[in-house]
Amino acid sequence: MNQFVEKEDILVAAESWPLLQKVGLTSFAAFMNFTGGTRVVHKRGRSVFRFEVDGRAFYLKRNRIHHIELWKKLSRGKWPPRSALQEWNSILAVAREGIPTVTPIAFGERTLFGLETASFTVTEELYDARPLDEIVRERSKTSDHFFDKRLLIAKVADLARRFHAAGMNHQDFYLNHFFLGKGGELYLLDLQRLQHRARVPQHYRIKDLAQLNYSAWYHGGFSGSDRLRFFLVYLGQTKLSDADKRLARKIMAKTARIGRHDVKLMERRRKRGELPPAD
Repeated sequence: MNQFVEKEDILVAAESWPLLQKVGLTSFAAFMNFTGGTRVVHKRGRSVFRFEVDGRAFYLKRNRIHHIELWKKLSRGKWPPRSALQEWNSILAVAREGIPTVTPIAFGERTLFGLETASFTVTEELYDARPLDEIVRERSKTSDHFFDKRLLIAKVADLARRFHAAGMNHQDFYLNHFFLGKGGELYLLDLQRLQHRARVPQHYRIKDLAQLNYSAWYHGGFSGSDRLRFFLVYLGQTKLSDADKRLARKIMAKTARIGRHDVKLMERRRKRGELPPAD
């Protein structure tokens, strides 16, 4: 893990500081106003840019307070999270548990009475690694299986088991947040909404597993036998008990609800211009 140093109003990996200086990223304002690189994500109050320095690639994720998102949180009786700080601490916590994830590079935030008004994180790109949704989508359309599907299922199930056993739940546990390296190493990304407790409540465990199940269905290539294989590895068992079957039914019911919600969410994002119009 990197060693971090404070530079004015930001926290940065010591070994990466000279690289960031080369592109003028030396203060909080510089990170928040940076226009280099390519924008890869644009959502209400949130953006992600990819940029390169001396052959290394980085992702700059920025958060800014947005009145609609703020009102949505407050109207539900919730205080908006300190997104960058939460993600930064989550990356460090996941790494401590031995679960591969992105390399943290820099962090900064501005708050007002405990409310995050602006923040950013920088992480380094995972080289020679691809998101599982891309891999699965490609291989579901061809008989060329360059990876062992059973081995992949076992790896994802084992990571999910260790992740939940450590008291963590993700809340965005979809295939595009798992990356597979050329050497077969599996990474877990996008930890902005991660929660960490002594023990994961069943509700959140079901939510994570249903999101993963929905993602597997959406991108195709996984049978009922594949799902059973995943569940058995996740549980660390060779057969399902009655309690396990009840849990499986709850996961399937939650999967169906996620599917219905996803349709409505995509339509709202298209209306906001965050996604292109449907064909």
